[in-house]
Order: sequence, then C-alpha cells, then structure tokens
Amino acid sequence: MPRAFSETDRAFAPRERRALGAARANGYLDGRGSAGQQVAKAYAQWCWRLKVPLVWFDRRSPRSKYGRLRLDLFTTALRLTRAGQSALKGLGPPGSAVVSPHDAWWESVPLADLEGLAVIVLKTALTKGNAELNRARVLNFGRREPARVLEMSAARLA
Repeated sequence: MPRAFSETDRAFAPRERRALGAARANGYLDGRGSAGQQVAKAYAQWCWRLKVPLVWFDRRSPRSKYGRLRLDLFTTALRLTRAGQSALKGLGPPGSAVVSPHDAWWESVPLADLEGLAVIVLKTALTKGNAELNRARVLNFGRREPARVLEMSAARLA
C-alpha cells in the first residue's frame, strides 16, 4: 500500500522523510543523523498545527559523546507549573537542566541516554498538574463610576 506524503514531505529526501515520520510517530525529533534544519522546521510546524510540545535532540558536535535535548511549549497553549518545572529539573544529569515556564533544555546528556530522556521529558511535561493553560492575567481596577457629560457654553464652542 503506497504511503501518502504531504506537499512539505515531498521536498525531502527519503532519509529525511523517514526521520520526519519517526518524529511524528514517537513525539520527538532525533536530530543525530542527517536530519537538517529543514526537517526540524517542518516538524516544528507540524507540532504547531497539532498543538503538541516540540521535543528534539541532537549531538553537541559531530563527534561528541554528548548531546542536547530541548522541550519547547511555544507550540502549545500550555506553560509549566512550578511542580512541572521542579519535576523537569530533576531529570537528566545533575545540574544540566535549564527550565522556564515555556521551555526546558539539557546540554550535556550522554548519547545513550538521549532517546530515553526525550520520552520521559515529554511524559513529564504532559502529566496532569505539571502544565496549565497559559492565560493572560487580567488586572482588576475595581468599580468605575459612570461617565459624566460636561456642558459647554455657546461662546466656548465657537
């Protein structure tokens, strides 16, 4: 049975299409191979359309034994609660996590642990109580008096 690709998928080579398909199936993009910036951009747009968190990882340098992992909630309407931030800080190597309400990243993760950490990060970010809707806070100025009409004399109007 032939597989249908979208218009954006047709622009990629077969290897890049497989990487993009695996990212959509797994929930995270593995950027360690030849998946380039265009594949990451296409995956980010897909996450934006579906309103799911963007999780991706890659090597720190071409021959490095360490990689970096990133969680981005800007593709969703969510932000991390304090409990979610503290839960994410405890993941990965000690002291390697930088977490904010809208994103998180880990800089020095051993390559063997990257894929497992990506799965745990995604599950932790979507666990009930770790994320909430990112709503704007409305300021309450109290009760306001109705407007008064000022009458002007004819001399002032001219």
